[in-house]
This record gives sequence, structure tokens and C-alpha cells, in this order.
Amino acid sequence: MSSLLRSTKFVRYFTGAARTLILNSAKTAESNLLVNPIALCSANNVLLRDYATSKKAESLEPLLQKLDSEARRFGRITKKDIDEVFDEIRSKNDITSSQSLLVIRCCGELVPEELPEQRTLLVQKIWSVLTERGIPMDISHYNALLRVYIENEHPFSPAQFLEELEKKGLQPNRVTYQRLMWRYCQEGDVEGATKVLEKMRELSMPVSEPVLNALVMGHAFHGDTDGAKAVLETMAGAGLQPTNRTYTLLACGYAKQGDIAGVESVIKTATDKDAYLTDKDILDIIEHLATGGYSDKMESLFQHLQKGMGYNQDVCNVILRLLNKGQLDAAKKIMKTMPKTTNNDDTPFKGAFFIKQLLRVKKSPEDIIKACWELKEEGLVPNSIYIATESALQQGHVELSQSLFKELQKEGHEIRQHYYWPLLAQKGREGDEEGLLQLIRDMVKGGNIPSGEALRDYVIPHLIKKDTPLNIILKLQIANVPVAHAARNLMIELLQAGKLKQAAEVALKYRPRGQYSLITRPLIIALSKTKDINAFSTILHVICSSQGQVTQTDDDTHDDGQQEIEVGRIVLSALKNLGNVDAAKQLLQAIHAKGLRISSESADAIQQYLGKNLTTELSELLSQLTSPDLEIAPLEVQRGYNNEPRSSAHLEKLLAQGKPDSEKRLQRQLISAYIKENNVEKLNKLLADLKASNFELSNLVLSQLFEFYCVNDDLEKAKQIHSEILQKDPEFVLNKFKLVQMSYALVRAGKVEEAIQFLKDNRHEPESDKGSFMLNSKCWQMLNSLAEKKEDAKVIEMTTVLLDNNYIEPSNVIFGPGIKVFLLKGDVEAALKQFEDCCKQYRCTPWKGELMKVLIAKEDASRLQWLADLSTQIHGEVNVLHDLVLAFVECGRLRQARRILETPGLQARHQRLNDACERYVEEGKSEYLEGLLEATKQLSHIDRSNIFYHLLVTYCKADETDKALGLWTILQEDGEIPSDQFLAYLGKHLKAKKRPVPFIIPEEQGTNKQVKREQQTKKVQTKPNQPKLLKQDVTAKIENLIHDGKITEALDYAVKTLDEGTIAKPNILKYLLKKLAEQGEVEKIQELGKRLTEPMKRNVTYDDKLTLAIFTTGAGPQHIDSLYDGVNNAKSDEELAKALVKFPRSNALASVIQDDVFVEKCRKVAELAASRGQHMPANLLWMEYVLAGKDQQADSLWDKCLNSVQSVVFRRLLQESHIRKQPELIEKLIAAMQKNKNITPGSHANAYSRLINLHLLENKVDEAQAVLEKAVKLGVPIDQFNKNSLSKLKEAVEATGQGFKYAV
Repeated sequence: MSSLLRSTKFVRYFTGAARTLILNSAKTAESNLLVNPIALCSANNVLLRDYATSKKAESLEPLLQKLDSEARRFGRITKKDIDEVFDEIRSKNDITSSQSLLVIRCCGELVPEELPEQRTLLVQKIWSVLTERGIPMDISHYNALLRVYIENEHPFSPAQFLEELEKKGLQPNRVTYQRLMWRYCQEGDVEGATKVLEKMRELSMPVSEPVLNALVMGHAFHGDTDGAKAVLETMAGAGLQPTNRTYTLLACGYAKQGDIAGVESVIKTATDKDAYLTDKDILDIIEHLATGGYSDKMESLFQHLQKGMGYNQDVCNVILRLLNKGQLDAAKKIMKTMPKTTNNDDTPFKGAFFIKQLLRVKKSPEDIIKACWELKEEGLVPNSIYIATESALQQGHVELSQSLFKELQKEGHEIRQHYYWPLLAQKGREGDEEGLLQLIRDMVKGGNIPSGEALRDYVIPHLIKKDTPLNIILKLQIANVPVAHAARNLMIELLQAGKLKQAAEVALKYRPRGQYSLITRPLIIALSKTKDINAFSTILHVICSSQGQVTQTDDDTHDDGQQEIEVGRIVLSALKNLGNVDAAKQLLQAIHAKGLRISSESADAIQQYLGKNLTTELSELLSQLTSPDLEIAPLEVQRGYNNEPRSSAHLEKLLAQGKPDSEKRLQRQLISAYIKENNVEKLNKLLADLKASNFELSNLVLSQLFEFYCVNDDLEKAKQIHSEILQKDPEFVLNKFKLVQMSYALVRAGKVEEAIQFLKDNRHEPESDKGSFMLNSKCWQMLNSLAEKKEDAKVIEMTTVLLDNNYIEPSNVIFGPGIKVFLLKGDVEAALKQFEDCCKQYRCTPWKGELMKVLIAKEDASRLQWLADLSTQIHGEVNVLHDLVLAFVECGRLRQARRILETPGLQARHQRLNDACERYVEEGKSEYLEGLLEATKQLSHIDRSNIFYHLLVTYCKADETDKALGLWTILQEDGEIPSDQFLAYLGKHLKAKKRPVPFIIPEEQGTNKQVKREQQTKKVQTKPNQPKLLKQDVTAKIENLIHDGKITEALDYAVKTLDEGTIAKPNILKYLLKKLAEQGEVEKIQELGKRLTEPMKRNVTYDDKLTLAIFTTGAGPQHIDSLYDGVNNAKSDEELAKALVKFPRSNALASVIQDDVFVEKCRKVAELAASRGQHMPANLLWMEYVLAGKDQQADSLWDKCLNSVQSVVFRRLLQESHIRKQPELIEKLIAAMQKNKNITPGSHANAYSRLINLHLLENKVDEAQAVLEKAVKLGVPIDQFNKNSLSKLKEAVEATGQGFKYAV
């Protein structure tokens, strides 16, 4: 083979190809299943229950999600996980093409616990089933199969493989030939490797890193290390640089020969070439030393281990492979290098994976016990016997488990009941009834009577398949299980199966009394299925009987003193589940005949349920059944209403009516209305008229006028108004926002010094009102305008004045212009000095990212470190390291970015990376995404799928189709599984460009399925001894924390409970988000949003709150600008819809409706979206115009964007009209809809119905009736109106003595 590489035959080819080179602690035991029965019960829900009962229908999607998650987190998956997926594939036909690709990929090195031969058999079985099912497979599937064959060192014929591809009509790609070449090199086949290289040259395929590595491996692994070094020299001459993987393969070749000097030489060369070997690389070399028979030399390489992030997982994988190869001593040596964990929960289970693998390699019980004692004595696995017992139980090794029970007893451990549960499950799965009953005898003999849960989950379901209920109880009685205990749990099993009559027979014969909580729910469900009231009442009679002694086990102890309360609840639930009021009499008579009593509260509840169907006979029955033991109190929450000012149009109408008693009040309201509408002309005319009539304005109205003239840059009138205010009341204080408005007006007029002095003269006290979004935004606008003029001294002075005089609180947004102005002037030193002052004095880090990029560009390492240290004191090391990563990537310094990501102990913040990716997509920065992709290569702790997807989107937007398709190939080279989202997007793009699609495009998944997947991903098991929190408790605690002003604690608790699987009520989460939004806590809202599904986000109006938070931080203008760019650049409906999610809604939009500059930007977005068929933004903005009394703007927007739409949303407008008690709002809605002939009569009827309701609430029956008359005359069908509205109107009209002429 060396002749092939030493030849110059391919040097020219390599040189040309170089120009196109493509950039390319031990896993903790899930829980201690031997600690207590609760822990084992929780684990058995996943591990054993399916085998015991076969009741649970597992779905494929969460199983695949688990595979993907395990592979990313630990670098390995278990054979059991693959088996579950395989069973699911065999039983169903709904696996997608991309899902099948993931399954194939998981049959190689990702399953280190299995022998390569077994992994190959597994992938062949899976491949056969996929072929039988007709699952579409493209070249990527065959490439994945090739990779698995290579990883398992499975012998196959490359020529036959290519023939198979030809038969399938599939074209091999670069990855296919690379892997075929690897196979030839594995075998040392020079001729075969030559043919592959020739073929690649014919097809003009570039030589990339995998080809180089294959050639190096081919020489080194077959003893020709000189030839391998020659490959490196040849490639270096062609401009191809070896990577750390290349040097690792060469070092492994030396290791197979036991040449430690050669290994050390390679490591030194790699370090000198800046291609540092990772821990995983060093461990690979150590593994080859051990398997080559040189385990005595392993320890000399331990000095090169850095033990960085993921080290323990890499060690686990190596140990598993060594144990498979019988290298027990070598495995123990490597295990000693694992750092000790400081987590007390993990310490008792150190080395659990080691013990479990010993069991998997099927050693004899004697050998396993001997090895366990050795590991214990050497301190490697202190609890080896304990862990081995647990593993034996999990794997169903009955003989080994019983031997280990004896070893545990020698150590002084008690053998508890739940230790037997996995063995019971195993016997049940095997169908070994005698073995099952023998285990029960052994349990009882040891003092462990099987609990009810054990009987129901692992015993009765298997016995009931072959025998009658009475015989089952007899068999359990012979096995020494108490009769009443066996009968009670058999009843529950029968009830769950809907066999109510058989359950009643068991109840009558064996009288298993009591235990409401166990029997009640299945009893109600069985009744709803069978409607057998007699059997139901019989069972209820038996379990509530007070005669005799109740037999109980340790987990079934309940208080029997609550009979009457429970009976009342059961009867009420039974009536509701029957769903037939006619059955009420029969049920109550049956209960009465059994002599059972219910509480008076339960009787009242039953009466309320029966309602109009309650008869005298039923009432008498309830009277005979009652007793006063239960007390229930319902809660009712009432909602208040707010009064809002009327619109100017309505006020003008009222003034025109000429009512003297209300004229002055209406004039004052009209002034406010004109101010809100920014109607300068009408306002000036009104003020002139009022002045002529000696109308006296209050200071409150004058302060509104002051702000109005400031906004409109009429400084003379503003100053005049201010003087009038002080003349009327020298103590009157204008609020901060109005003062800043005046200051900003002065700045716009070029009177900066006067603006500063004005702020000083009107300073506020420290305890005065805190700044709002509008105030912060206005201050930022003022400071930014000065910064853009490069007036640094004035920016700093103005910022200081705003802070010192208590106008605003310190924040990154406020300090941003102070950094920006110096960078615009090119004065980096001054910018850094200003940044340092902000950090030390206010703990703020304005423009941190921009400063980092400036220093990186200047290559000022010392200043960059200084900047990072300052920021770390405020944001923490992890956050700042991620800032540095992104800054290096954006500056093209990928090696530095990668070194940070390789920092030991650094946990990747995937959301930070994802946010950056989304920003790069919006800005079209494909080079940043390419850099981030390269910097994260081969970093297993980082999920690169999102980076690939966002880079794909960027390529497609830029019409770079070849690059987009090349990403799919790179995914295969890197061993990554392309997501469905990636394939669907790329497939759609290729079709649009009329290019062939070389893969199967996955079908779009339904919303419900996606939600279920998200819920499965986020669900976590409750910790042992900690019962799952109730929704109402979580809700109450969050609400109390919010009311106490502890918003951060409320958020932390909400996040914690969501992670544990308990979701607070949507209204309280909505309230929490509202509070966070008002404080501008964007990152905290996003943290909560990670844990919410899409339907949940809609329920709590997540996007609205997030946008409001962004506005509150003062970043609203940038947000809208970014939104406009996103809408403008969207090239598909999908991209447009995604961009419009950021459009402000309800609260967010209402908060800025008075800011004309801001709203004008929103309007541009709305009009642009409407021009592309998305009318919702225009609809939302139109509603806010109407609610704010801006009729002119509303009409203009309606005529331009909404005059021909099929439907409009107006729920918020209707709600606000009722809250404000302003029917004119609905009248405006109706008038607008009448201009659009496409809106359905149902929408018109809905609006008219709400207007009728509003009039009726005000007791204006005539007006309500007039609305109906008008609507009918306009052609709105009477049957489209809300029937409740018509009924209320009919009752109101008839109450006045009039007739109602419409049929309801």
C-alpha cells in the first residue's frame, strides 16, 4: 500500500483538490432502585411495566427523541433503547425516512456495550424490516449503513455494495466513495483503494479529510507507519493540513505495535502543528495499546489526558469496549483516571456502568461476584455488590439476583419486598406461572407479602389470561397471599378491564371492604362502560361495609372513617358518568336499598346536577340518604371594570347637543381627546375659543398641553404653558416623562445646554415614580441623537444629569450611547474607560459585544482579557465566554472560538447560540454561521443541528443552491443526522429551483404530534420520596410570590416546577409574564418560554409579553426595524409567517400607540405584510387606532389593507367596549365592516349581538331594540344572532309591556 501513497501519480490531483477542500463522569445510574419502593415504582413505570402488563402503547417518536438525546449527551446509547425502537418499527408502518436514518446510525459505535458482531446483526435486521415496510431510502441511508459496517469492522464487498446501489437507481456521492475507500484501507487492499481514488478523480470529487485519514489508517494499522508518515508528507505538499484525527490514527498504529516512543512523537508533532489531541483521541490510542497486548504501557500516556468536558463519558465508552474484549485489568486502570464527583447523590453509584457491563458479557454468577469484591476492595466501585444486585434485577437474571441477595445479606442489608418486582416482571414476561408463584412464596417466606401494586402490575395480569377469578384467588391463597388482599386487587384489575359483574361476584364472595382510593376510580369507569347499576351498588355496599376486619398491607393503609363522604362523591360521579338523568332514580334506590348514607352537601350537589329533572320522589330519596359529614365551599371570582375617556368624535356630538350642565366637563375631555389624536389644528382652535370665554384650565389639563407642544416642537407654547402651571400652583410637579419630552424638544432644537439646565431645575426626589418604558425610550432617543452627532461630552453630561436627578435607573440601554459616541469617533481608549466606569459604578456592560470585536480586530489580547474579567464579575463566566465565542466567530477567529468551547466544565448555552444563529439569518451573515459550524465541529456537547439549519436557510435566501446541497453532504461526512426540518426546507428549495432531490423529503408532522414530542422531551421523573406537586399548589405559590414583589423567585419556581412536569394555571403564568414584561426582563421571559409548548405559549400570550418586554427595555425601535427587514426579506409564506410572530399585539401595541414615530414604523410593517397576503398586523393596529380614538388613521388603514379581507378579528375591541362602557367603539367596528362586502353575516351578527348586550347592561332597552331592527333591515339574518342576546332582549322588551316580533 505504501507504493500507492509514495507515488506522485495523484499529487497533481491532490493539489487541485486542495483548493476545493471542504471545511469540515460516568453516566449516573438513573436512580437507586433498591433505596425504597417508591423509587423502584417510578423506574418500573418505564423499565418493567410494559413487560408485565403489555397495556402501554409506546409510540416511536419519543423513543427516537430519547436515542438522539442520549447520543448527544453521553456519546452512547443502550441496546435496550434500540430494541424498543426495533419492536416499534416491526409493529407499525409509520416510520419516516429521516427517522429510519437515525435508527441505522445508532447501530455502530454508539452502542459500545454490545459486541460488533451483535451490532451488525441488529442493523441487518432493522434494514430488512425497513425494506419490507417499503420505507423510502436514499443514498444517505446507504452511507449510514456503510459507516455502521466500518465501525463494526464487518466484512463486506464494496463492489457488491455498488451493484446494489445501481439496482436501486441511486448515485453514489463523495461520502459513499470515501467510506468504500476506508473499507479497502481497513483490509489493506491497495488495489481497491486505488480504484476508488481513480473513480473519485473521474467524477472530479475533492479529496477531503476522510480520504486522508483512510490512507493514514490503512498504512498505520497494518504496520506500515513509515507509509502513513509519507501520506502526511504527500498531502502537506498538496496543501492539505492533517487534523487531530489524522494524527490520532497514526498514533494508534504505533500503539498497536507497542511503540510508545512513536506515539509520543506523533503527539508532539500534532501539538507543534496546533492540532491538539483531545481526551477522546488519547483514549483511542490507549485502547489500541491494551487490545494490542501492551496494557502495561498504558499509564505512560495518562499524562496527556486533560480531563476536560465529557471526559468521564469518553472513559465509559472505552471501558465498555475493553470489557467486551475481555480486558478487565486495562479497564480498571483507565477507570482510575476518572475524576471523583462532588455530587453526593452520584457518589454511592460510582462505577455502576462497569458492573452492568460485567453482567452483559454473561460471566458466571461466581465470576461476577468475585470481580465485584475485587472492585470494592480496590475502591473503584465501593457499592459493587449493591449495584450488581440492582443491575441483575433490571436485566431479569433470576439466578444471579438470588445469589447476590445472599451477598447483600452478608453485608448486613435487608432484602425488601420491592427487590422482587423486576423478577416477578421477568417471570410474567416469560409466561412462567409456576416460577411466578414460587417467587411469591419466597417473598412471603422472607416476610414480604406482595403489595397491591405488585399484584396488579406483575402477577394478576398474567394469571388472568389463563384462569378464572376464583381460581386466581385460590392460587394466590396457596402462595400464602391473604385472601381479602388478593380479592381486592383482583377486583381492581377486573374493573379496569370493564368486567363489573365479575368484580361484583368477587366482592360478594370474599368481602374485601374499605380502600376507597384504590377502587373508586376504576369502579366509576367500569360503570360508565357497562351501565350495570346493580353490580355497581353491590360493590359499593361491600367496600363500605363496617362489619368484619379489614386486611391491609403496608402500602394500602387508609382511614375508613370517611365512608359517608366518599359514598356521596362516588354517587355524584356515577350520575355524571352515566350521562342519563333517567338512571338517577334507579341508582339512588339501589344505594338506599343497600343502607348506604351520603352527606347533605353531596345531596345538594346531586340536586343541583339534576336541576329541572329533580322530582318529589328523588328529593325524598336524597333526604333519606343524607348525613351532615361533608362541607364544601365554592369560590367565585368577580371581575372589575375600568372607565376610559370617550373619543373626540363622540364628545363633539355630545357638545353639539348643547347641554349646559355638562358642557365644561365635555370640553375638558375633548381637549384630552385631541391631544391623544395629535390633532393640532382642532386643539388650537378649541383653546382659543375657551380662552375667549374665560374658561379656566386645571393644572392637570395644562400638563397634558405642555407635553403635547413638546412633542410637536412648539417650544414657545410649551414654555408658556409651563409658566401658567407655576403661576397657578408653584408646588405642582410635572412627571418625569413630560420633563424629558421638553428636554428632548430642546435638544432637537439645538439647545442642549438649556435642555440640561431644564432637567436640573426640575429634578425629582429619589423616592418618586420609577421610570417606565416610554421614559427610558425617550431618554435613549435623546442620548442617541447626541451620540450620532459625535458630541461625546454632551452625551456623558446628559446621561449623568438624568441619573443624578433621578429621572432614570442605570441600564445597558441608557449607557449604550455613551460607548457608541466614542467608537464613532474612533476613540477606543475613551470607550473602554467609559465601559469600566459603567461596570464598577453601576454593574452595567453596555456595548460589550461591540467592544470585544473592536479589541479582537486590534489583536489587543490584554485589553480583551481585561474586558472579559470586568464582564465576568457581573454576568458570570459562562455567559461572558459565550459572548467571546460569538465575537471571535464574527471576527473570523475560529480557532480561538473553538478553544473557548473546549474549556473544561463549560456547559453550552444552546439558546444563546440559537439566538445568535437567528440573528445571523436575519442579517444574511452566512459567513458567521459557517464560522460557528467550523468552530463547533466534533464538539459532542453542542447540538449543531440548529446551526446547520440556519446556515441552510441563509444559503437558500441568497439562492446559493449548490452550497445548500453541499451542507447535506457535510452532514453525512460529520456523522450528523439531518433533522426533518432541514430536509423539508432543503427539499422545498430544490424543488423550487427545479433541481433533483437526492433524499426523501419527510412528511410534515401534525401539531398534536409535535406537541406530544415536546412534552415527552421535557417530562422528567419526580425524585424519590418527593410526591409530584399539585397544579393548584404551584399556582398559589407563584401568585403569592408575585404579590409579595418577588418576581425573580416566582420565575425560578415556575421554571423548576415546569421541569418537574407540573404546570401552573395559564392565567397565573400569563400574570407572571406580564410582570416580567413590565420590568423588561427579556432573557427571563425567554428562559420560561423554552419550557412552554406552542399551544401553551398561545394560551399565555407569550409572544405579546416578549415583545412588550423588548419595548420596555427601550429596544422597541430596533425590534420594529428588524421586523420590517425580516418581512421585507421573506421569500416564502413560511418565512413571512415566522417573521410576523414578532409583531406587537394587544398590550405591547397599546403601550406605544401614542408614540407617532413608533406607530408609523408598525404601520409600515402592517402595510407591507398586507401587500403579501398577511392581514393580521394591520387588523391588530387598526383595533388599537380605534381604541385610542385615532379614527382618521384607523379609516385610512382599513381602506388600504382591510377593505376586502375575508374576515377580521375584533375580540379585544368588543371586550374593551364593555369594560369602558363605550358602545360607540362597536358602532365604529360595524361601520367599518359594512364597507367590506366579503365579511360574513355571522361576523356582523356577532358585533351587533355584543352591542345589544352592552345596551342591555345599561338598561337601555330601546337602544338595544333599535340595534336589532337596524341590523335586520341591513340584511343580517336573525338566525345568525347570539341566541342568549336575543333571549335577554326578548325578556327585557316584554318586561316593558311591548311585544317582541322575532322568534328566538
